[in-house]
Amino acid sequence: MKLKTDYNYNRGLNVLKRASKSFPNGSGVYKFIDSSESIIYIGKAKNLRKRISSYSIDNKQTRRIKTLISLTNKLEFIKTPTETDSLILENNLIKKVKPPFNIRLMDDKSFPFIMINKNQEWPRIRKYRGKQTSDNIFFGPFANVSIVDEVLQQLEKAFLIRSCSDNIFNSRKRPCILYQIKRCSAPCVGLITSKEYLDLVNEAILFLKGKNPKLKNSLVKLMEDKSKQEDYEQAAIIRDRIKAISRINFEQYSDLNNDENFDIVFLYKKFSQIYVQLFFFRSGKNLGNKDFFLSEKLFEESETVLRQFLIFFYQRNNPPDEILINFDLKNTELIKKVISPNKNLEIKKPKKGKKLELMKLVGDNILASSKDRKNISENEPEVLKSIYEKFKLKSFPFRIEIYDNSHLSGTDAIGAMVVYQNFGFSKNHYKKFNAKTKSDRIFDDYKMMAEMIERRFNFSKEWKKELPNLIIIDGGKGQLNIVNKILSEKKLHNIDLLSISKGKNRKSSEDKIHSIDQSIYLNNNDKEFYFIQKLRDEAHRFAVSSHKVKRTRKMKNSAFDQITGIGKKTKYNLLNYFGTIENIQCASLVDLKKVKGIGSETAKRIYKEFNKIV
Repeated sequence: MKLKTDYNYNRGLNVLKRASKSFPNGSGVYKFIDSSESIIYIGKAKNLRKRISSYSIDNKQTRRIKTLISLTNKLEFIKTPTETDSLILENNLIKKVKPPFNIRLMDDKSFPFIMINKNQEWPRIRKYRGKQTSDNIFFGPFANVSIVDEVLQQLEKAFLIRSCSDNIFNSRKRPCILYQIKRCSAPCVGLITSKEYLDLVNEAILFLKGKNPKLKNSLVKLMEDKSKQEDYEQAAIIRDRIKAISRINFEQYSDLNNDENFDIVFLYKKFSQIYVQLFFFRSGKNLGNKDFFLSEKLFEESETVLRQFLIFFYQRNNPPDEILINFDLKNTELIKKVISPNKNLEIKKPKKGKKLELMKLVGDNILASSKDRKNISENEPEVLKSIYEKFKLKSFPFRIEIYDNSHLSGTDAIGAMVVYQNFGFSKNHYKKFNAKTKSDRIFDDYKMMAEMIERRFNFSKEWKKELPNLIIIDGGKGQLNIVNKILSEKKLHNIDLLSISKGKNRKSSEDKIHSIDQSIYLNNNDKEFYFIQKLRDEAHRFAVSSHKVKRTRKMKNSAFDQITGIGKKTKYNLLNYFGTIENIQCASLVDLKKVKGIGSETAKRIYKEFNKIV
């Protein structure tokens, strides 16, 4: 949202004074509204009249509050029956309206878990996001998807539980490659009894819950017994299981030697920014951490920011038994009612013991993290400010979206959107747009760019409602004018536009930057020049890499296209039987005939296609 920079402190103060007389006592939500009728701030209060009156007290007016008052043209309120209701309403309105001076989490993805479907005959282990149910076992959340993948792989090695889908499981005729590399016990083809398999599943569940500390010792003894019996194959399998369990215990986690489930939420302010670092501990194990860098636009005190962060985050993600915070917070009982009405939850600042030591460790971690970002936090805002002034932008570029296209001779065309916000690239918000064309080829870059911008700003999905302050196009004046026309038609007049194009010799030092009104020739030593190039180059990298992925996937999917009589079902049966395209290409005629639905003639056609002399 663009702020209408109509500053008038005396006007805002008079609005506050009138509201402090007309607003009712009792709980509710209040809204600061600017001269363009945009809501710029939403707050909640136990007593609306007292809360609004407090804004006009001189000794409580920080520079930030004075700026908020200066932008205010009107105040409105919504009365609620209880303070809990006001907290819920405040949260819902902030998520819906997205006022520029309220905290909001841009990264709204839920965190991944490891799930075991315990209610199935042959339980499956897999990565999972979404609502949790009592029928299944969940372990997490994990801060990073790559950690989940690594842990899942080690769990498969340690407990040999299947990870395949039910369709694949039910259609298997022989063990897949996971069995061959000792990451599954092949229950699909009866190479393990139901009782033996469920024992493995229960061992995994107890291990994940931290309730089976002697598992490794028992496996060591079993491995020794198998070796004495000269059953070396089984001994080797057990050895690999021990290795996997050791790796999970000592490489992925920091073990606290207890089975408590808690999170640490640490808030820290520096360089006009607010940092929140979140650590997950489950069954005494550290499952990683997530950083949140919140914009300097916030007009909130630390306590309000922390309260809103807890509500926003834990309404989307299940809270643990305990949330540890780094300073005392008022109204924790109220927050608990909102985020965990049916659960016995504790929110507190640790005073002593192991958890206080952990809190100090997190403090050291976030200090180091903020130091790493010092140059960014101190220098990049200056670059952005310089771009804002030099290009005479309508609003400060807090959020920048950069667009580029990629294709190979018109095929597999793809558009890419890169996002820069909070003084860094926000990769969670990158988007790809597959070009929708009637033919297989498209050579019109203007048309591709127009299609991407149309789809980006059709507001068909929630993420599309978050508008950028500035758009940068990889292209010249022609593409810039096309984008400007689309934004004008959609009445999006508050978004600034720039483009960057190559010079005659396609040297980066000869790049030109264009606005709607002019072409700007920056000195190639200017920090603004390098910054815009950096944004453009990231968009180009993402577009090209996305295009390569699309092309590779298409090549694999089209491996059968030259063979007559190969439909979707036959492709599925072939891939299900052989596992990969490469295995099919190397298969013998005899093996091809073994696949369900593949007759002698079809097998010959497949074999000839993949073994013809070029």
